[in-house]
Amino acid sequence: MEKTGIDSRALFATYMITLPRLLILTMAGAVLGSGLSLIVALLQMQERCYVSETEYYIKFAAGALEAKHHYNDFTWNDVLVSDSILGRAMEQLGDQYDRSQVQNMITADILSDVRYLTITVRGLEFAQVEEIKNAIGTALESFGETKDEFDQIYKIDDLEIVQEDVPFFTWRAAFLGGLLAGLLGIFLTAFRFCMGSVIYTKRDITRYTGVPAYGMTFVARYKKNKFQTIQNRQRKMLCENLQMLVEAHSKIMLIDASDGEEAMAFLEEIQNLGIADSAHFQVYNTKKSRVMQQNAVFLAVIPFGKTYRERIIDEIENVQLQGGKTVGGILTKADALWTGIYYGLK
Repeated sequence: MEKTGIDSRALFATYMITLPRLLILTMAGAVLGSGLSLIVALLQMQERCYVSETEYYIKFAAGALEAKHHYNDFTWNDVLVSDSILGRAMEQLGDQYDRSQVQNMITADILSDVRYLTITVRGLEFAQVEEIKNAIGTALESFGETKDEFDQIYKIDDLEIVQEDVPFFTWRAAFLGGLLAGLLGIFLTAFRFCMGSVIYTKRDITRYTGVPAYGMTFVARYKKNKFQTIQNRQRKMLCENLQMLVEAHSKIMLIDASDGEEAMAFLEEIQNLGIADSAHFQVYNTKKSRVMQQNAVFLAVIPFGKTYRERIIDEIENVQLQGGKTVGGILTKADALWTGIYYGLK
């Protein structure tokens, strides 16, 4: 029996019918992402920082072209925590402040022009942030006076100290959550399909079990003509094939891997629809029937879209071990939309 290769059209059809679930999963991921973002924001609210931003103008000395290229974000963050600036600031702040703590509270940014330096101070207490801002400012201005590459460093904008704004909802978190959930759904759908344990077509029955497929039934009937056409055609094929089987064998035992549930449902369906003489069919009880009936053959009932391959193969092999013969399989409860996409109905 053939067991290699992937039916790309079947994979496409599977994605099409699972698209609504993938969209729901994506929306659920977006909600989860925004919910986690809200939880983080609420936790941050418990330790909401005060923020001070002060902008300084750096007046470089004439001809100090190299200094303009040297002083950037990285350089200023290193210089800011040096003894020349932070060290002098600590002298003003006194022993009640820890240097490493103050170092973690300050950052330097060059947003565009190297002549404009922004110093940001973050802390849990308003008074503490204000004292550190003032001490750093004094030390920075003094630094500009003592270094040859500068003529002067002075304050040009001192924003009010405010509490840090904590966003309760961010589109980024919702988008990321939705994206991850959607990609997970796509991956799991492809993984489940590629495992080959789910039966979607009559060809899959032959491919995986080695027995011919006698036909298929559908879980529901569609009113659209294109779906009625394929359903009517498949019903006719099933009727003809079962009639041929009945003419060749007086007793057909229906087996499944669901303790008779799928086989019983199929038997009831052919009785209701009058597809074949149901008197020739019987559900095989794996718990009681161990002796093979004379002239009896077996027909495997396999539901569409379920993880079923390994279980039904095990049942078929068990029947063969006990002397029975499985002549074919039936695909039941097929999705007409999936089948329509697979066969390319327009």
